[in-house]
Amino acid sequence: MSVHFGFRPGKRPPPQPELPVYSLITIVRNAAGTLERMLQSVERQAYPAIEYIVVDAGSTDGTVEILRRYEHLISRWCSEPDGGHADGANKGVREATGRFIGFVYADDTLTDDFVEKTVGVLSKGTHDFVFGDMNLFKDGEFAFTLFGDPNYKSKIGDRVPVMNFPTVSACAHVYQKVGLYDTNYKVAPDNDWLIRTHRAGFEGVYDPGVVYNFSFGGHSTKHTSRIYIETARSAIRHGGNPVKAWGFASARIAFHTLDAVLRNAVSVSTYVRIRAIRKSITG
Repeated sequence: MSVHFGFRPGKRPPPQPELPVYSLITIVRNAAGTLERMLQSVERQAYPAIEYIVVDAGSTDGTVEILRRYEHLISRWCSEPDGGHADGANKGVREATGRFIGFVYADDTLTDDFVEKTVGVLSKGTHDFVFGDMNLFKDGEFAFTLFGDPNYKSKIGDRVPVMNFPTVSACAHVYQKVGLYDTNYKVAPDNDWLIRTHRAGFEGVYDPGVVYNFSFGGHSTKHTSRIYIETARSAIRHGGNPVKAWGFASARIAFHTLDAVLRNAVSVSTYVRIRAIRKSITG
C-alpha cells in the first residue's frame, strides 16, 4: 500500500560545510527490483558532502519499504502521486539546496567516484554543467560504452547530440535562470531542458572521468521513439530547422527500432559483436 506525505527528513547527517554540497536526486516509481542496487552505489560514493533527495511517485511494490531501510543515506524523501517524470524531477530540484545538482535513476548505478569527479570539474568555475560517458548494461551484463560528444555545441540546434543526460550535473544557478523541466514533455523533458540551457548561453563540458552505469529496460528505453519525437518538437520550438530536426528524429527512430529487435533477440555477447561489426562499417 502506498504512503502519501510531503517531504520528510531522512537520517543522513548534514554535509560537511567546508565542501561544496552536491544535491543528488532520485525519482522512482515501483522499482523494488533494482532500487537497492542503486542505493548501494550511492552509499559507496567517495565524496562526503552529498544531499540525497528521493522522490517516490506513490509506489506500491515494496519500494517504500526499501527506502525506509536506507534512510541513513537519505537527506529528505517523499512518497506521493505526481504528474510523471518531469513533475517528479521538478519536486527534487525545488527541494535541493546544494551548489551542484544531478540525478541517479532507480534502474541504474553510479560509479564510486561519480560525484567526486563531477564536483572536481564544476568547482573550477569555468563551466555551468558537465556530462560524461555511460556504460550500458543488459540484464546486468556490460554491453558497451556510449561516449559523450565534446563538440555538442555544433549540433544541439536541431537535435540533442550525445550528451548522456543521466551523466549531466549542473550548477544550481542554471536551474535558477533556465527554470525547471517542462511537464508537457512526458518522456524527454531533459532534452528540452538541455536545449533551453544551451540557448540561454550556459557552457557545458564533456569529461570522460564522469562515468554512469545505465541499464537497458528502464523508462527511457521503453519509449525511444517518443523521446526523438519530443526532442524534435522541442528543437523546432526553440528555433531549430524543422527539416533537419524531423530528419534526424526519423533516422534515429528507425535505427533504435531495429537495434531493440536485435538486442532482445540475441545474447549480450552476440549483440556486442554485431554492434562492433556494424560500427566498424558505418563509423
